[in-house]
This record gives sequence, structure tokens and C-alpha cells, in this order.
Amino acid sequence: MVRVGALFWRERLFLGLLRRPNSLRDLLTGYVAPVLGLFLFWLYCNKFLEMSIGYISTMARDITIAGTQMNTSYYPMEKLAPIVGGVILICFLLVQNEMPTLFRGLRRREWNIISECSSSIFAILCFVLSYVLLTSVLELTPGAQVPFFFFGGAIVAGVLLLQDNLNEILSLSYIRSFNPRENLGAVISVGSIVVFAILTLQISFTPISQDIPFYLSAVILITVLYWSWRLSQEGMKPAVQSKRTAALGYVVFLPFIMYLLLRVLYLQHDPDPVMQNRWMVKFDFMDKVNTFKINPWPMEVVANFDERWLFLKAAIINSARVTLLSIVLCVILGTIVGVTRLSSNKLASTMATVYVEIFRNLPLAVLLFLIATQYGIQAPLFIEERFLFGGAVFYSNQGIWFVTVASYQRLVMGLVALALLRAGLRQMDRIEPRFIVTTNTPFEHLRRPFSTMGWRFEALAADILLIVAAVVFIDYLVPFVSTHGGGNEAALTMALLVYALSVTSRIDDDGMNSLQIDDSESGLRKRFTIWVAAFAVAAGIAVSKGLSWPLYLKDWDGDGIIDSPGSWDIAEGTGFEITPFFLAMMLGLTLFTASTVAEIVRGSIQALPRGQVEAAISLALNPFQRLRLVILPQALRSMVPLMNNQFMNVWKNSSLAVIVAYSDIFYVVLVMMNNVGKLIPLFILLLITYQAGSLAISLVMNWYNTRVTSVKI
Repeated sequence: MVRVGALFWRERLFLGLLRRPNSLRDLLTGYVAPVLGLFLFWLYCNKFLEMSIGYISTMARDITIAGTQMNTSYYPMEKLAPIVGGVILICFLLVQNEMPTLFRGLRRREWNIISECSSSIFAILCFVLSYVLLTSVLELTPGAQVPFFFFGGAIVAGVLLLQDNLNEILSLSYIRSFNPRENLGAVISVGSIVVFAILTLQISFTPISQDIPFYLSAVILITVLYWSWRLSQEGMKPAVQSKRTAALGYVVFLPFIMYLLLRVLYLQHDPDPVMQNRWMVKFDFMDKVNTFKINPWPMEVVANFDERWLFLKAAIINSARVTLLSIVLCVILGTIVGVTRLSSNKLASTMATVYVEIFRNLPLAVLLFLIATQYGIQAPLFIEERFLFGGAVFYSNQGIWFVTVASYQRLVMGLVALALLRAGLRQMDRIEPRFIVTTNTPFEHLRRPFSTMGWRFEALAADILLIVAAVVFIDYLVPFVSTHGGGNEAALTMALLVYALSVTSRIDDDGMNSLQIDDSESGLRKRFTIWVAAFAVAAGIAVSKGLSWPLYLKDWDGDGIIDSPGSWDIAEGTGFEITPFFLAMMLGLTLFTASTVAEIVRGSIQALPRGQVEAAISLALNPFQRLRLVILPQALRSMVPLMNNQFMNVWKNSSLAVIVAYSDIFYVVLVMMNNVGKLIPLFILLLITYQAGSLAISLVMNWYNTRVTSVKI
């Protein structure tokens, strides 16, 4: 079979080249394209290997004069060997894919499992041996032997991966019945190791030392050609073919991988001090104070006082809040638009279609620029006062200010405490359910709002007393801890609690005696959500030093005279501010992403079988009920994965905030780059931040997708 295959390949290769092409297409595909591909691959290998060998020769050159290292690009072998060799080892282990099996065998202490991973163990031992030889035993020349050792070793690793016979060789099973024809793979593997070792020690005396890239490129080219032909045949098992395809990819990309690694290492010790400052991966500059001020922050950050880490933290918060808010709004708007496109009302569907086509085809950068410019033109000037709700809200072309809780930290702590309380009570109820029913009371059939946690006790009178106690507490205690009076806070708190009570209970026409609370699962969930929100806000108002109202500074210079309207301002830290930059980013991301979300919603709804809608109609459901109870829950199965991609795009597209000067992550990092010149460290921070955000969004959406797909329809 081997001879037949060899003859077939020989006739196919050589006689095929002599065959006259039947058409121009045959000429291009059968002759020109393969030759051109080989030529380009040859140039690719030579180019990257030549540059990489130049880098490693420079970095390995030890020029010490009078105890001073004169080569600024020098790396000692103790540092160069583990980095370069470690990358080669990692690539080898990833292609071999034996590490999970090896860890499992080590954990269980099973020798038979460990013995199956002899190739990976051999690679690790070779890495350790190479490190010892380079640092303690061998004195290799930096111009020839050192580059050949690293690159030749990497190529030999690729050859061994392609042969995939290290387990057989290390077991020595082929020695008993050795046949060169049948054990040709073992001969190639062992021979490549021997030739590599001999050439490494004697390369200074061979012609190869004069042009190492040429010879290494020739070896890579021959290896790729041979194994491309082998893999094109269908005689291997699928698992073996997949493994050798991965090994072939490693050999093909080896020149580029080595170049990229050595380029980064070289730039770390670049002779040019400017380039070295940009590429040196150290973050000590982030511990120093920042010397510039950017737009208002969500947290108190002071230029020339706070460290750059704090500025980066504030930038992350800025990006996160605009992303999360835009995600919520684009889902709402996109769902409405997507459903409207399917409406039988031609006017509504046409308007929805026009919206989608405009904003989907409009570049986000252009949209952000239009929103920012139009907001500045259309919004009222700061001198033109616009007050809402008695001064609780003020808006102008400089932003929007409205009343808020004075301390967000305490409010968040209250929410976390309520969440932990709910989790603890539910766990206790699972262990030992408790039912305490009050008798001989006017409202014995009623349940507390917290009955969603499984605890059913007390009558509605306890809720009323709790409301009164909360109002009294806020009305009398807040004035002692707040600069504002407690009347507004008490009124707001009472309104919140009364609203929660009114929403979660219902009164029939018979009066109070028929006051009831929905005790179904959905009713319990709804009631708990409303009551937790009301109590959280009320507690936040009570314990966070009251509310923070926008403080308008009309007497700017403090002379007792109200200054001109143009000098009016808002005291820093009072109220909650929505800046024009934030508003432009939020509107731009929402409008842009909602157009794509609308198409996802429309496509998912249209993918449902028509019978689902007809079944909902047969149940006498109105259009809204059909959409909410039947159509959208089933469409979520196909919507959620696509929504995940769009949400990650929102997070990444927030980097365009530089267009409207919004202080997001990219904007702050860009200013820092211009300020300190640390290109690569800041780029790494930027990459890590966006990667972490994308992974967080993907994790949440995958969890939700699991919940959605687990429901049987």
C-alpha cells in the first residue's frame, strides 16, 4: 500500500504538472495559485524568521565592559530561556492536549493514566533540561547557536507533534521488531532530535550559520507541504487528523508567534528611551497622583491629589453606568419597535421600519456627534431657569440636576442587608416551614408583605403600625442628622410606603372587611419586590443624612447680593447630575442598539409557528396578553443569545465616548497615555477592563439563557 500510494502521488505530482490545462481556470487553480501560495509562504517564513533571529541575537549578546552592561537590549539566559522556551512549551502542551488527563492521573495517583501523557511529560523535561543547559552548561554563541537552539527546538517540537509518536518512542516498544519501512515515523522523530542536537553544538562550523533563516524556512516549507498532502488523504482517524491539523497550524504560525514574542521582549529593552518608556510593562506610574481633571465624576476625585488608580476606577463606573442604562433602554425600545414592525397598522409599522433603517445604517460616531450638537442647541441656557417640582429638578444645556439620597453607600448596604435577610429566611423556611396564623382578628385572612419568603404571620394592622413608626422615626430623627428639615423626607417616605401598601392589596366594594392580598406565587413575588424597594428607599433616606437637594448658588461671590444670571451655578456634590456628555452617550447607544434589537425581536417572533398565535387567539386573549404570555416567552429562546452579542457591543461601543468628551475608560486612558507616555501598560489595562466587562455580560446572559431554555414549552 505504501508503494502504491507513493507511485500515485508521484504520478499525480509530476505528470500532472506536464498535463496541458484545459482552460484558464484550470491554469490558475492548478498551477498559478499553488506556486504563488508557496512563494508567498516562503517569503513569510524568511521575513519573520530573519527579523526574529536578529532580535534574539541582539538580546543574547553580552557586552560587559568594566562591570557595566553596554548592550541595553541584553537579556541574561536566566530570563530569556524561560520566556521563549515557556511559550514554545505552552504551544506544545495546548496542541497535545494531555494536561487535563495528566492532572487527573496525578490527582488520583493512577500510573496508567499518567503513562498516557508521556509526550507532555517529555516536553516539560526537555524544557527543564534546556534551561539548565543554557544557564549552567553550554556557552552558545549569540549570533548563531542561540538563535538556532530556540528556533530549531521550536521546529523539532512541531515535527514531533505532527509525527505524534512520542509515546511509542518513549515506551521503546518498536526496538524489538524494528523495521525502517514500518517505523519510518520513529526514525524521523529520533533523527530530528539527534540532528538538532548535533547542529546546535557544531553550527558555528557549518554553512548553516551564515544563513539560518534560509535553512529553517526550507525545513518549515518541506514540513508543511508533506503534511498538507498527508492530511489531504482520508486514511487517518478523525481524532488523529484533527490533532495533526492543529500541529500543522502551530508549524505554519511559528514564525509569526516567535516574531511577536521577541518583538515585545525587544521593545521592553529598546535602546530608544522613549520607546522603552512606552513599552515597559510596569504599573508604578499608576500609584502617582494624576495631574489633570476631566468631566464630573460619579465619585469624588481630585486632580493633583488622588492616584491614577482612582481615576481609572471612576472611569470604569462611568462606562458601566452608561452601558447598563443603555442596555435596559434599548431592550425596552427595541422590543416596542420590533413588535410594532409586525403590526397590521401600516402607519405604525412603516414608522418602525423607517426608524430601524435609519439608525441601523447610521454610524454610531455620527449619531453621537449629532445628538451632542443638537442637545446644546435645543436645551435652555443655564441662565434660563427651568425648575420642576418645586426645585427638585433643574435642567439646562449644562445638565440635569435632581434630588437624590445623600449617601449611596448606605443605601447599597441596606439593599445588600435586605437581600441577605431574604436569602436567610427562605433557607430557614426550607428547613422548617413556619405558619403562624392569628385568630380573632378583623383581618385574620391577610398575610404580611414578606410572606413571599414563606413566613406567614401577623395581620395587616402590623403593617400600618410599621408605616406610622417609620414616618415618626424619619420626621423626628432626620433633622438631627441632616442639614435639611425632615418634613420633605418624611412625606416622601410615607408616600412610598403607602404606595407599596396600595399596590399590594385590593379592596372590594364591600369595604375594609374584604381587604385581601394576592397570595399566588406571582402576587407574592410582585409584593415582595415592591415592599423591598419601598423600605430600601425609606431606610436610605432615614440613615443617609436625608436627601440631597440641588443647591443653586446665585450669590456666587458671597457678598450677599444675587449675581447676574450668567454666574449662577450648582454647588458640587448636591443633587444628582446628569451631564450632557452622559445623556448624549446614553441616547446614542440606546437609539443605535435598539434598531438591531428590534430586528432580533421581529425575527424571533416570526420564527415561531403560527399555531402558537392561533392557540392564544382561541383562548380569547387580547393582543397584549398574547404577546406577553405566549409569544415573547417562547421567542426568548432565540432572542437571548443574539441579545448577548448586542449587549457586549454596547459595552465595547461605549469607547466612542471620546467623541462627546464623556469620561469613560477609553477617554481617561487616552488622556493618561498622552500625559505619561505609557502606551503598552495602559493598553493592557484597557484590554483587561473591556475583556472583564464582556465576560461579565456574557456570564449573566448565559445564566439567563440557561433559565429560559430549561423551561419546557
